[in-house]
Amino acid sequence: MTGERVTRPLQAGIKLRVDFGVPREIVVPEELLAMTSEKAKRMVMDEALDANQRFKVLIENLHWSKSVPVNKLSKYINVPRTTLQEWVKRMNVRVRDKITALQLANTKYAKRDFDGDDAEKLRLWYFAHTDGSVIQNGQQVLVVLGTPDPYLALLFKEVFGKYRYVGVAPYRDSKGNYAWKLWTYLPIRGYSWFLEKCIPTPIDNDVKLYNALSITIDAEGSLCARSREGRTTEFEVVLYNEKAHVVEPLYEALKQYGYRVRLHVTVKGTTINYGRTGNDCYHISIYAKAHVKRLLSNVELALPQKRLKALLIRHALREPSEPVYWSTIEPFYSEVEAVHEELLMESKRVLKSLHEAWQALKRRWKEVARTQYEEERNKLRDKAWRGLEALKEKYDGRFEELKKRIEAYFQAHKPLLTEHVFKIL
Repeated sequence: MTGERVTRPLQAGIKLRVDFGVPREIVVPEELLAMTSEKAKRMVMDEALDANQRFKVLIENLHWSKSVPVNKLSKYINVPRTTLQEWVKRMNVRVRDKITALQLANTKYAKRDFDGDDAEKLRLWYFAHTDGSVIQNGQQVLVVLGTPDPYLALLFKEVFGKYRYVGVAPYRDSKGNYAWKLWTYLPIRGYSWFLEKCIPTPIDNDVKLYNALSITIDAEGSLCARSREGRTTEFEVVLYNEKAHVVEPLYEALKQYGYRVRLHVTVKGTTINYGRTGNDCYHISIYAKAHVKRLLSNVELALPQKRLKALLIRHALREPSEPVYWSTIEPFYSEVEAVHEELLMESKRVLKSLHEAWQALKRRWKEVARTQYEEERNKLRDKAWRGLEALKEKYDGRFEELKKRIEAYFQAHKPLLTEHVFKIL
């Protein structure tokens, strides 16, 4: 019908006869059309529109919104790059500079400016600077975490996911160890404090202190219970890091709040259980029983194995002045460690399977269309998230059962009233 808009079905692409000084027929392949947004695709397919206008919509959507470089677009449509660049100028298409390209790379994901308080800022900063790593990537801050622990991986997603998209992929290092690799890109504007070699705000109240300590213990700390001469138990909370500017503010704040704490350095090249140290390593240690109990009563830990150790130690130190016999807590302490070790082993098996599938896809990337490759990669990424959630769901029950047994044991073994209290009664 006259005046009726007609759209062709997507088959082998479409032909556009454009004219930017010299008429030329352009074949737009189906693969390129599939990469455009639905709105842009409808306009490109609309034969009632001028061919030059349809072509501009195509190029602008792919180049500006989808971040496809001009040189790649020129190959898709079989036009010399210099010719396409000239057409882009004539059409007045917005051109991405490097900064804009980085900022638009994840526009399909939810983004939020930082709107937390100083305690939240410390929590994010300490996570990024302990088990995570931070680098500047153009006009963005890249925060990366590698860990075999699914609970720590999901904690990273929880902490950073409210501000930016968090990606995940299986990773294998040069030694053959498998880990979950997670990352997020934060704009320098609003998040430049991640790049500073100093804490973003002073630790000048207990809320800030315990927020920083909680995430640091979860990410890179240890809660230790050890047998002393095979009979009694000694306790210690240890925080490790290779960067003095990360450790020293916590050390000074702990001293300020009355903790008995020590700071020592394992110098570069020292042989330890895991081999030689590549850098100086700083250790904060809290070991006095009353101070260990006080600290663990104030921090809120997210990782279940550390949360259970904290619970066990708090119960064992109900009377810090009394000796704690190793036989009392060793069975529970060992079982928490055993369940966690089992979790890590199963996590690595899941990682190995995912990594093999990921590598198989990478080997095929030249053989498949870009849209198909991205679709399969996204499916693998979704599978990785499902794998993490499945591990958490399975082991939540195991850790919860342990928690109930610990609480039941110490409930049944409440300390007897002392002779002094009996006299008062």
